[in-house]
Amino acid sequence: MSCYQDSYYLRKRFMGALMALLWCASLEAAAASGELIAQFKTQGPIWSNITIADEMVYFGSDDGNLYALDANSHRLVWQFETGDKVRSTPLVEGGVVYFSSDDGYVYALNKQDGKKLWRFDLDDGHRLRQLPANEPPWFYDYRKSSPVFNDGVIYVGSADQYFYAIDAKSGKLRWRFKTAGKIRATASFLDNKVFISSWDGNTYALDKRSGEQLWFHASHRLINSDPKVVGKYVVIGSRNARLYALNSATGEVEWQYLFRDGSWVESSAVATPDAQYFYIGTSDGKKLLKFNGNTGEPVWQFNTQGWSWGAPLLDGDIVYIGAMGADGYWTKVVRGFYGVNAASGELTWQYQPEKIAGYVNGGVFATPAVHKGQLWVADLDGRVRVFTR
Repeated sequence: MSCYQDSYYLRKRFMGALMALLWCASLEAAAASGELIAQFKTQGPIWSNITIADEMVYFGSDDGNLYALDANSHRLVWQFETGDKVRSTPLVEGGVVYFSSDDGYVYALNKQDGKKLWRFDLDDGHRLRQLPANEPPWFYDYRKSSPVFNDGVIYVGSADQYFYAIDAKSGKLRWRFKTAGKIRATASFLDNKVFISSWDGNTYALDKRSGEQLWFHASHRLINSDPKVVGKYVVIGSRNARLYALNSATGEVEWQYLFRDGSWVESSAVATPDAQYFYIGTSDGKKLLKFNGNTGEPVWQFNTQGWSWGAPLLDGDIVYIGAMGADGYWTKVVRGFYGVNAASGELTWQYQPEKIAGYVNGGVFATPAVHKGQLWVADLDGRVRVFTR
């Protein structure tokens, strides 16, 4: 059994440095990890983040289904079939699960039994993706805007270039806002504002009640990164290899950070509870970084060895992040999943995801979730794995 296979099946947490070196001598630091206690297999890659609410676990799959599992038994409770890939993050609010599908609809389901309450047409089911491939065009269109809830309204972006505000109970349109590009990012809120980014390279602040534009910021390159509120700033990444901290009131740039390696920033910021710091991944840079949220200075960086496009999860003293691998890229891109000490940036444990067929050859994109001492990880091999925390 190889080092990576052993890491995959996972050793007990906090093993001594000597034992770690015996098992994984090629690693620079000893990696302890949780125990694999359960797994659930779907029939397609999983790009959907995991949502856990009220002892239920929700996620989507490229097999077209939204799944609901019991968080304690790890068994399937129900599944709901759509007409295409489900890559959005499920939103649970008021007894309802909201999500969007590549079939072009936002769905509202009863969270207990998965029965459909309503659906809303986003007019993007016929708009084909250009998924990551080792040939032009280099659009890498793999994400999906996910529904978010605020004051009785569901907000979600569409590949038809519109941002929609939908009544959460009735599924009726409140308002919509037109951008000049696909919207693959997920919105955030502060006070009366809703923030959204678009493939037109702009980040917008809108009045959440009317959809009126309050300000916009232009990065001049495609944006997949979710605009995230970190203290008084809105932090976004762009394919222009920059991070921006925007003044939430005016949209003015308070600071920016240039990745001199030219790396896209597809990931989204995850802030510490006090908003003094945040964590974010990079693409070609193959890194997880911790930043000072006030100054934009990096505190530490960790080599993920692969594309870290998804948002990390901060769980107490550990930051979790996945990495995807690729065959035939001009640099080596290795799939993986890591737990990193939040203070020091040192590796605590990892596992090696299985290889799959395709240009993207596997790994973890989705943000994991933690519940009752268990870590739930969704893998591009179509499985959700449950580890001890």
